[in-house]
Amino acid sequence: MKIETHQDNQKQAQILKMLQFGTIMIFVDSRHKDVLVPVHLKDDYQLRLNFDYAYELDDFRVLPDRIEASLSFNQQNFFCVIPFEAMYLLICHSIQHGVLFTESVPIEMLEYFAEEANAQEKKEALAAAKSFNVISGSGNLQQELSKDASPDAKKEKKKKRKKNHLRIVK
Repeated sequence: MKIETHQDNQKQAQILKMLQFGTIMIFVDSRHKDVLVPVHLKDDYQLRLNFDYAYELDDFRVLPDRIEASLSFNQQNFFCVIPFEAMYLLICHSIQHGVLFTESVPIEMLEYFAEEANAQEKKEALAAAKSFNVISGSGNLQQELSKDASPDAKKEKKKKRKKNHLRIVK
């Protein structure tokens, strides 16, 4: 999935653009003072809400500073107000595309992203370290490399390969 970054002032345009392709999932920091959602969802810094024109909600509106709609939670409708300041990520799974608004990302999510980036760096460093070959200590790198490239060395490697234990039986 491709995720772009955009400025916060482009939220309305990005939402309207992505809604043309179907359902969008909006990540909301519901702790924001102006967010109106059911009480049991009010302390979630990564609340995910789905919006789509296909839901045919009578009161669904994308305004210049917020989204309003009556959404269903546990088969109960609740009129939600989601100010743009509380939104930080839009994802449209149908086109495998996302938009991140870095200025609005909650601190907890920034810490999570930093931990994930560090873990990925460590994994890549470990993979790179494993890809290096140790050459014997004769001191002559060219001689060692040419020894590995010789036809006899290639035959030796082929002999050392383990044969498959599965066979086709007809």
